[in-house]
Amino acid sequence: MRRALVILGLVTALGAYVVLTSGFGGARNDTYWVELDNAFGLIQGGDLKVAGVRAGRITDIRLDKRTKHALVGFRIDKNGFGSLRGDVHCDSRPQSLIGEYFLDCLPGTSPHKLKPGARIPVAQTSSTIAPDLVNDILREPERERLRIIVSELGAGVAGRGPELNAAIRRAIPALRETDKVLALLGDQNKTLQDLTVNADTVVGDLAANRKDVGRFVVTANDTAQASAERRPEIAAGLQKLPGFLEQLQPTMKALGEVADRQTPALQNLDASARQITDFFDRLGPFAQATRPAIRSLGQASITGDKAAKAAGPTVSLLDGVARGTPEVAKDLSMILGHLDDRRYAIEKDPRSPGGEGYTGLEALLQYVYDQTTSTAVYDQNSHIFKVALFAGECANYADAKTVKDDPSLLAKCGSFLGPDQPGITTEDITRFSDPRSDTARNVARRRSDPAAPPPLPTAPSPPVPTPKAPAVNEPAPSAPAVPGVGGAGGVKPPSVTVPPVTPGAPSVPNLPVPCVPPLRPPACTPNLGSAPAAAPPAAAPPASTPPVQLPGIGARTSAAAPSQPQGSGRSQQLLDYLLKP
Repeated sequence: MRRALVILGLVTALGAYVVLTSGFGGARNDTYWVELDNAFGLIQGGDLKVAGVRAGRITDIRLDKRTKHALVGFRIDKNGFGSLRGDVHCDSRPQSLIGEYFLDCLPGTSPHKLKPGARIPVAQTSSTIAPDLVNDILREPERERLRIIVSELGAGVAGRGPELNAAIRRAIPALRETDKVLALLGDQNKTLQDLTVNADTVVGDLAANRKDVGRFVVTANDTAQASAERRPEIAAGLQKLPGFLEQLQPTMKALGEVADRQTPALQNLDASARQITDFFDRLGPFAQATRPAIRSLGQASITGDKAAKAAGPTVSLLDGVARGTPEVAKDLSMILGHLDDRRYAIEKDPRSPGGEGYTGLEALLQYVYDQTTSTAVYDQNSHIFKVALFAGECANYADAKTVKDDPSLLAKCGSFLGPDQPGITTEDITRFSDPRSDTARNVARRRSDPAAPPPLPTAPSPPVPTPKAPAVNEPAPSAPAVPGVGGAGGVKPPSVTVPPVTPGAPSVPNLPVPCVPPLRPPACTPNLGSAPAAAPPAAAPPASTPPVQLPGIGARTSAAAPSQPQGSGRSQQLLDYLLKP
């Protein structure tokens, strides 16, 4: 008995679960309820379509006893169709001519999303009257019955016109849509009036372009045929369109933000459009005028290219010079730093900052300032050259000569920088003791004309001796000075006539020449005075040639010599002396 009770309880619980889950659908998350004025033609298990696409089935049909409206439950079992919004609208539509109906819902665009199990109110629904019901009222006895119903209905709905109007609108969607169309037409009456007025112009243009219209119709037919042939591809593209639009939405949002940010720039551009237009209008003549200059620039670029290629050595030279520039700049920095350092001031001056004296740069600038202010003044309008005439003892303080003539002027009127004053306390190095000297003249010439080249020094011309004929008993002249020997200037030796040498005559050996000043080796033979040298006997010269005696030889010519004519022997000795290396 207990076992039977347990089995009965389990069966009851299972049945209740099935009824609650399948019948009412409240426990399922994808089940919704819609409230209709009329559920004619709808059956349990019928089709549910979302925007014309089958997405689920009708699960249950009930009657709301409080509102006397039909409650139709449906479940969405296709992925991607479960998102119904707060402004969803559902209609009961015929599916075929045999009386089958289905429930069609438009998801809506409201940001509010319906929760599963929610109820769609009757204001967001409509029903369709079947054509067979309309045709039935045309036959007897339905026609009489309809007349009676309408008569009685008039008395029954008296005073409830708005409710009846709303019921009729919901019952007949065509009337609702017609009312919307009429409202739109009423709002666009001005546009319709303009359309009517301009229709004649449009029709006239279409008649004038009849061939173009015909070609458009033919082209449209070809396009429709091509679209029909590619129906699968177009369908696949339309299926991918929702995903593409979903991915496109962030991009379009970002594009909208960019457009909003560009609004100020576009406004400025719009304000500058007139100037930009004027600029481009003037740019054309300017471009035409610059054509010759561009051509000339092209010709100049050829020459410039050659010059640039030829400038390689110069650039290399400049590069070499630039390498030493840092060292020069470093030295210059040291010099300028030294000139701008107050520690190296020449002397202390109470007028200087701190009384430590002026730096080199300050002294230079102070000198320029003092010279400017001493010769010109500024009266807030212009610079005026200033000349001051004064009379007194210091009027004679002009130069160093006046101070030397009157030393008392130095103590009364002297004013100079530093302890030394050239020409007064120290020697004036710019003056020469002898103004007529060559150095003074050259310095004066360079001061008057710095570009003139210096004069070339003139070499002193040596005196030219005039030889004279020696007497009969006069000793022979000294040996002529050889140029470059002994430090003396070059002297021309006297001309000597050498008779021709007879062929077959005996040769005379070279005689040594003693080193008698101004002769020096190798022009002479040193240590020749210690031993006498053999020499040919002296012979009387011929009457036409004066006798020539070599230095240091005339007293030592007692040695015998080979027999030869006296004139030819002396000539040969002189020739050997002159030609000796």
